Amino acid sequence: MPGSDVRHKSGKQRTKASTDGEGTGLSTTLGIKQTNAPVNPSERVGCDDDTQPILISDLAKFGPATRMRVGVLTDVGRVREKNEDNALTMRANGLFVVADGMGGHNSGEVASKLAVDSVRAFYEHDATDSMLRGAFRAYRERSGKGHNHRAFDEFRLWKALEAANLHIFNTARQHEQFRDMGTTIVAVHFVGARVYIGHVGDSRVYRIRNGQLKQLTDDHSLANEYVKMKILRKEDLPRFPYKNVIVRALGLQESVQIDTFYREAKSGDQFLLCSDGLTDLVEDEDILKIVLAADSPTTACEQLVAEANDRGGVDNITALVVEVGQIVLKSDRRKK
Repeated sequence: MPGSDVRHKSGKQRTKASTDGEGTGLSTTLGIKQTNAPVNPSERVGCDDDTQPILISDLAKFGPATRMRVGVLTDVGRVREKNEDNALTMRANGLFVVADGMGGHNSGEVASKLAVDSVRAFYEHDATDSMLRGAFRAYRERSGKGHNHRAFDEFRLWKALEAANLHIFNTARQHEQFRDMGTTIVAVHFVGARVYIGHVGDSRVYRIRNGQLKQLTDDHSLANEYVKMKILRKEDLPRFPYKNVIVRALGLQESVQIDTFYREAKSGDQFLLCSDGLTDLVEDEDILKIVLAADSPTTACEQLVAEANDRGGVDNITALVVEVGQIVLKSDRRKK
């Protein structure tokens, strides 16, 4: 594709990676120091709290308005030797991320770990909020009146993914063994009744509502570009030899186009974040049946991963399910 950095994800080397690292990855445009040291991925799969395993399910309260249950599971699959997927759950912030790395040797797992660590640090850093608000004001002024600009929380997510991209790119540039590493990413951030979504690559976010499943993200893949150009039909995708070629990823270039948007969440909604190790093997209608039949997000993740493995498990598989419970809109909620 013109202007795209097209990369093939098949044949990735894989390793288990945790999400409890020390990378900062904060954007230099905000004046925050950036750490570029290489990461040595742990062999333990972890989540945002290193006292808990990655398979979690509990009732958590995010901010003043939303209660939800969360389950997440990542698995190496049946074919790969290593796992380059990574997941992040920041339950106190209502932030959830899935990343699927690519690159030779250990580069893919490093890229996905840098991505989730960078996003985590962006939301945890005490100095980020005030600097972000200054950058947001400047962004709105540049956009001008009447422009359909991002709200602050969408802007924050956008900048977090920009920072992750820059962190991966700079690490690869400074360390030869990580050259050409990259990662897909999907991130959702719940703020009141809104869910903000940011993504790059072909990992996906789905929403299950009223017994219906809808893909909210648009794959940044060669196959999807061909479908939109009517060169390829959707029914031909399983036989398309380049279905794993992506046209966007974090870390391959100094800047990357990041898609962000928001949707209104409703009580009873379920949001699924997943890598293509799931969606390449399990059809949407089967994903829906599994999630609807599961008694918890944890069970849904276990059964989704098991189904992908039963169908060959040719890639790493990650599933993260967020089930929205009660939403209480506060009268004093600040309008963005």
